[in-house]
Amino acid sequence: MQEGARFIALMLGGAALAACQPDAAKPVPKAEASEAAVAPAAAAAGAAGAPLREWLVGSWSFEASCASDFIAHYAADGSLDNSGEMGGWALAGNIVTETIRERYDAAASDGAEKVNPPETRSYTIERADQDHGTITYQGRKVPMLRC
Repeated sequence: MQEGARFIALMLGGAALAACQPDAAKPVPKAEASEAAVAPAAAAAGAAGAPLREWLVGSWSFEASCASDFIAHYAADGSLDNSGEMGGWALAGNIVTETIRERYDAAASDGAEKVNPPETRSYTIERADQDHGTITYQGRKVPMLRC
């Protein structure tokens, strides 16, 4: 299957996402008002850094439930198994880049074949809440569900 086409096919699903609402801010003295105005932006930037990486570590479905054969496993060490495509992943801001080095092949004697040269694909990721998010890949938004 063409690079990217399998990825999109695996990510199709219909789970509705719940939007997060920021907590109400405490009153701030006038001198600190400019800092308070940038606080939501700073919090969003923090969520796109290390906290977003920590949030992404785990198993995710791109379908309406976790009762699927198509689950992506993002490991804390940067390794990845995305439904039989193995390699690594990295996060820069809110952009995930996957590097696929092996692909499961039921016909192969050892079950996996090397991908040479490795394939890469990038997509943006947004956190909706602890167990839901959205991937945007080639202009298409796809919901994700923690399993």
